[in-house]
Amino acid sequence: MSDDDVGGLDEEFLYHLNRGADLLAKGEPEPAHAALSRARDLRPRDPKSLGLLGQSLYKLGRFDEAIEVYGRLVDESPIEATARVNLGLANLKAKRHAQAVRQLEIALDLNPEHKKAMGYLGLAWLEQGDLAQAREWFERAGSEAMVSKCDDLLAPGKAGEAGSSAPPPEQPSLAAEPEAAAAASRSPGAGSGGVQALGAFAASRLLELQGEGTFALARGLLTVAIRGEVLVREEGLLAVRGAVRLVPEMKRFRGRATDKPFGEGTRRMLRASGLGALLYRARGSCLVPVDLEGESAYFLDDVVFAFEDPVAFENGRVASRIGQDLNLVHLRGPGRVLLATRGEIAALEVTRETSLRVPFTALVGWTGALVPRVVPMAEAAGAAEDGTPGRPLVVELGGDGRVLLDQGAAS
Repeated sequence: MSDDDVGGLDEEFLYHLNRGADLLAKGEPEPAHAALSRARDLRPRDPKSLGLLGQSLYKLGRFDEAIEVYGRLVDESPIEATARVNLGLANLKAKRHAQAVRQLEIALDLNPEHKKAMGYLGLAWLEQGDLAQAREWFERAGSEAMVSKCDDLLAPGKAGEAGSSAPPPEQPSLAAEPEAAAAASRSPGAGSGGVQALGAFAASRLLELQGEGTFALARGLLTVAIRGEVLVREEGLLAVRGAVRLVPEMKRFRGRATDKPFGEGTRRMLRASGLGALLYRARGSCLVPVDLEGESAYFLDDVVFAFEDPVAFENGRVASRIGQDLNLVHLRGPGRVLLATRGEIAALEVTRETSLRVPFTALVGWTGALVPRVVPMAEAAGAAEDGTPGRPLVVELGGDGRVLLDQGAAS
């Protein structure tokens, strides 16, 4: 595909994206949905088009489809609270209360001060008839009217009137999604002939680096705040802001630094120190922050994207006589780790009575007293003529602990 072809696709995508946003703003969700569906076809993973498409489906009352679209948006931006709130609200409208509660609780884990998420969570509990839970969340959201509503229903003789029979409470608008859509939907400061002035062009694309916590994700961009030292990959780095020094990190074996680099090429690990921030392109991976809280864990080398300096690390590998070795990073101590996977992470228990086999591509890591070894997927019948077992290889883990799996990995 030539550069002209790429430019043409970009122009067509922006045309349909902007048209859809304008139609939504005018209160015309049906033609907006058609335009935004075309934008999604051109860029299936673009967060702006997904967010606007979900909004159009929500306004049309097509909540099941909105759930699917917002679910994709969550896959693209798993630690962005707004995406979780919108997915929770769509589930709430579809009467999928358990799913709504789960997404809203995750949103509040990501942003504990998100007032709209608190209000929606109150609605989810109210519709299920749990007035005490609902009242608590309405109170935290600062919704005096809904607190009063719960008090009325909790009064003697009215406790059975809650649930689906309760009048629909006041609902705030769709989280921050309309604001994001408006910023992406038009070209402020257009000059003659519809050409945008440079100052307005730059202002309309101004990025705000996230500042709360070490790792923050918004609109497909990852911000890594540097206040001391953080180890982070070079891959996807867009900008370095402030007085930040970057030095390639070396591997550590048996408690000692070596002369071997921790990662190669753009996958090398850098030690960032000073005061500032790093900005990364975060699309294409599910980025999940985890607080070790002093515990110990083993992760695949490729899965570890970044971790705070208080976390101690040591590189290692599980040697294989039949093929590829398994490269690992042992992390322990207080601090946060940022994991990069293809999909959401799941966990399975392993006991001494029952071992577990996991394909290389699906393994994220493990905690507990587990012993790994590399084995063939199939028995001897799958071996090559020279006696070497054929691929794919798997990791067999035995002992007591939990294994983390990448649900988006293909075996």
